[in-house]
Amino acid sequence: MRSIRSACVLICAAGAISLSSLARADAGWFESGDIQLRVDLALLNDSEVIRLPVSYWPLPRAAVQEALEHAREHHALNAAVSAALERVRRRVQATHGLQFEASVSAGESGLLRDFDSLAREDLEASASADYDSSSFSASLELGVAQDPPDGQSVRPDGSHLTWRVGNWLLSANTLDRFWGPSHESSLILSNNARPMPTLMVERATATPFESRWLSWMGPWRFYFGVSQMEEERNDIDSPLFMAWRVAIMPFKSVEFGFSRTAQFCGKQLVCDLNSFGNMLAGNDNVGIDATRENEPGNQMAGFDVRWNSPIGTLPYALYAQLIGEDESSYLPVKFLNQYGVEVWKPFASGGVLQSFAEYSSTTCSANSSSGPYYDCAYNQGRFSFDGYRYRGRVIGHTTDSDAETYSLGATYTSAGGEVWSVTARTSQLNHDGFDVRNTVSAGPMRYDGVEFAWRGRLFGESLGVELGAESLEPKYGEREIEPFGFVRWTHSFEP
Repeated sequence: MRSIRSACVLICAAGAISLSSLARADAGWFESGDIQLRVDLALLNDSEVIRLPVSYWPLPRAAVQEALEHAREHHALNAAVSAALERVRRRVQATHGLQFEASVSAGESGLLRDFDSLAREDLEASASADYDSSSFSASLELGVAQDPPDGQSVRPDGSHLTWRVGNWLLSANTLDRFWGPSHESSLILSNNARPMPTLMVERATATPFESRWLSWMGPWRFYFGVSQMEEERNDIDSPLFMAWRVAIMPFKSVEFGFSRTAQFCGKQLVCDLNSFGNMLAGNDNVGIDATRENEPGNQMAGFDVRWNSPIGTLPYALYAQLIGEDESSYLPVKFLNQYGVEVWKPFASGGVLQSFAEYSSTTCSANSSSGPYYDCAYNQGRFSFDGYRYRGRVIGHTTDSDAETYSLGATYTSAGGEVWSVTARTSQLNHDGFDVRNTVSAGPMRYDGVEFAWRGRLFGESLGVELGAESLEPKYGEREIEPFGFVRWTHSFEP
């Protein structure tokens, strides 16, 4: 396992050196946070124009291209769907060759992050170059952040080297990931924490199996990756992070996702093929199938589903994600929960309004007769302090452990591609008690927030704006209301 860790670091470093004159736009991937494309693809799926699992990001460009090649345009029955189809077609047009991009964002960050948050730090600047060909794509992005909490002012986040071999993509990258159908955050793997250096393999397209025994799965995607976590931690130093996911669409209106992650190896843990095998087999319960000395690591697993219009033909969808923090009899237990509903409204102008309501709980078994179990989510015996966190942010849901959150939001996409959104949130953070491991609130706190955002173009340049306010009221303190927001400017060009 130490050889895997070394390979991850060396390949990522080699990529940065070899591409000092190359590097970013959509080179091979559509990245997490692309809210316009996410809304458009969901609308095309729900209208039965395409059939493509889109519940996790980044999304290979090849997968979108293949879905469009089999698009059923006769299902584009209104101006909103037709406009979405045209926008997606423009996005996937081949851009072989070299492209450059520069971006600057400034403002003040809020406490929580969602799928399309503009920035992490109060002042960020980045420059990138992308190269794309039929079998190889690369992006080198170098960013600078002012006074970041993790002390890393220079960041390669967003960089990648990707080769296509048949229908598989082999990639070394530092790309953000977001797994699940939710709007706000993912219980198992979100873009809340910075991306880790990763070696991964993923299907390039979601073409169904030809075998009659497996063709029932419909279009399917697969991801497997191993990442390097930070070198110095307060529990286990230099651990590895494994993640895999399968998403299938056995029916035209339903998408299922199955996810599993694990933290393993590290300087204080046994790291060999035997421990890796025990981790894969789920033999990690101390006192049952493992000892304190040979416990392989910390794991999470679960599933999510999005079902378009399960009753009737109205434009709505239901979604849910359940992620187990523990395992019993080789099945996930002590679930974290997330549920939501989406509603669509197309307009004759070609615009579309998508609204949602979402609930999430990061308390283990909070909604079952066996729970609740506090101080459970994102914490574990061997990974006892930093736990399921990377560089000061939880890898899962942005609210960290023991939170209960309700959200309402709406996004309007115009025919020309402008995106307007508003989201309101209320949450009981860390409501069980005091826990210094919690990265958003060490003690119980009531959170209320509202956020407005716009994405579009001004004077030919890409611009994003977020403005909001949040109320923070600790259980034993005074309520404070703080504004937050960002402006991000992006300029792209070809040599």
